[in-house]
Amino acid sequence: MVNVSKMRLYFGLFLCLGHIGGLQRNVHRPVVAPDDAYLAETFDEGALDRKWVLSKAVKDEKQKHTYDGQWTLEESVESKVFGNKGLVLKSPGRHHAISTNLLKVYHFIDRPLIIQYEVLFQKGIDCGGAYIKLLSHSDDLRLSQFSDATPYTIMFGPDKCGKSYRVHFIFSHRNPVTGKFEEKHAQQPELDLSDYFTDKQPHLYTLYLFPDNTFEISVDLTIINKGSLLEYMEEPSEPIRSDGKSPHPASRNPKTRVTSNDKAIRGQYSITLRPIAAVGFELLSMTGDVMFDNILFCDDMKVTRQWTEATWGQRKAPGLIEKLFMATVKRPWLWGVYVFTVGLPIILFVSFMWPDKRFGPPDQDYYYKKTDDPQADGAEDKEEHDGVISARAEGEQRAVKRNRKNPEATS
Repeated sequence: MVNVSKMRLYFGLFLCLGHIGGLQRNVHRPVVAPDDAYLAETFDEGALDRKWVLSKAVKDEKQKHTYDGQWTLEESVESKVFGNKGLVLKSPGRHHAISTNLLKVYHFIDRPLIIQYEVLFQKGIDCGGAYIKLLSHSDDLRLSQFSDATPYTIMFGPDKCGKSYRVHFIFSHRNPVTGKFEEKHAQQPELDLSDYFTDKQPHLYTLYLFPDNTFEISVDLTIINKGSLLEYMEEPSEPIRSDGKSPHPASRNPKTRVTSNDKAIRGQYSITLRPIAAVGFELLSMTGDVMFDNILFCDDMKVTRQWTEATWGQRKAPGLIEKLFMATVKRPWLWGVYVFTVGLPIILFVSFMWPDKRFGPPDQDYYYKKTDDPQADGAEDKEEHDGVISARAEGEQRAVKRNRKNPEATS
């Protein structure tokens, strides 16, 4: 029969092993910003206001909405890398806006654009975004007045509205026909992106934009979307020919596609994109404690790889046991499966191997070997054994005395 105390003991050990991975915390290693980056921000050193500017703009002149949402620098609630801080959006239901200048202005010529950063929805997300805006360079750009009306060249990152989970890539370009700037949205991938918003784990978002007018979007270093700026948009863009004219000056059909002749100018950006001078977050989220970390803006793939190894590489992937426990968040019934498939065999194995104390660990006093040879007694067993021998000896002595007195009884 299974010993109840042993069952409790080994089930407790089973639970403790599952939490070991979750309790371990690595010490964060400082990361040196690459010299060639336009921006490399870890948020680990210095005060928030040294480089980042809080907006003082009024969002809505009629209702006088201001950007009064709080930003802080702090570690995540369940940080597994000790000393690793991030930029945290704190105030649910309030407007937030914060931005910083690049070290130099980025121009779309013949180098790729790479923007990468981490997002952690510490409390999940009800409704709101965590996208970053790449602000257009102009003489009128004032970071203290950063708002939803501030011109941007690219907007990129995760966003949730209702039951829709999206990773936006939106760019603003000048229409060669009208001369006006228009927003173009990349088509969404046919993937379930909900885990990135609900698992309460940090995720790495990366956008690559290449001079041949193609783009790639990856999450946690896995490509989830890619295509052409000229074709893979919800409304395709009008490219500029070498003569400065649109190949479809009279076309207003959003389903128009670019012909092979139109692609002859690839190798340089054939869409008019404004230079970028700053980056910022202009957000409204119904859930607070959204964390941003390790922002990189550069034009070099090698620099990106090195930065990713130095930052994202410090986060160890959860082990098998930790993944099993994480799975129970959405599927509590897995606890019964774990106990039955893992806990019960361990309990039965221990119970059959050590049904009583005769076959315990060999360094203990009660350890007996499986042999027919006489075994040394423990202190309590020795006392009991000596008592039995003594009583037996006294009985034999009395029997001998009786036999001597009555010799006929033995004949």
